[in-house]
Amino acid sequence: MRLFAIRLLLVCLPFSVSVAHAGHHETAGPAIKYVLTQGYQAANAPATAAAAGAFLKSGALASRGVGMGLYSLDAVTSHGATVSMEYYYPTSASLPPPNVQTASGPHVDFFDSMRELDNDLVFSYLQKTIVEVIPPETVSTNKSFYIYYLSVSDPAGYVKEWKKLMKTMAKDGVAPQAYGLRAIMAGGENGETHMIWMGYPSMTALVEGFDATNSHPALVDFQKAMAGKRTVTRTVMSNQMALDAAGMFD
Repeated sequence: MRLFAIRLLLVCLPFSVSVAHAGHHETAGPAIKYVLTQGYQAANAPATAAAAGAFLKSGALASRGVGMGLYSLDAVTSHGATVSMEYYYPTSASLPPPNVQTASGPHVDFFDSMRELDNDLVFSYLQKTIVEVIPPETVSTNKSFYIYYLSVSDPAGYVKEWKKLMKTMAKDGVAPQAYGLRAIMAGGENGETHMIWMGYPSMTALVEGFDATNSHPALVDFQKAMAGKRTVTRTVMSNQMALDAAGMFD
């Protein structure tokens, strides 16, 4: 019921919807270079959505070219988070200054609201984009995401082989329309080093895409080649509820 309520409220909020996860051809320089992800156990989901909406409308993030997304967590592990917030940074210069939570009025108001709502921050991590695939036609359509978290012992080798895998799947028409690979720079859980996201227009498309990619022979070969070099630590299914990408994809 909490997730239904937050979705219903967000439908009514005047957010500027763009894309932060979607794509079809790999860009030479990803629009999103860094991502800060925070997961909350929301005690009052509608009020949390309202606080996030007010923060976005303040322009505090957009003034630095920073985007923000709000997602429901619909299939997660035991940490108890029901909502995740992601902050999208196009450059290192757009990352927040050390005193942002005390010197910026909108930031102060937002984090005060989160505390007053008894929202528990249960995880947080900073990621750096390695691969970002973004077809323009999916800018406003990708809403559902399947996410893999990984512990990789040979990052360079893994990235090389993963790019080959996705190229093969794209050629055979079974790759998702949107996908990406990020390195976890700080935070995370269980010694994770990387995450992979795959974007779809709906949960129906997601489960159909999951079946197609997991039954592809190239994935079987890839898993055999990566045995002992990477471990999938957990998976997540989430749905986008609101996004303001601050013009990064215009």
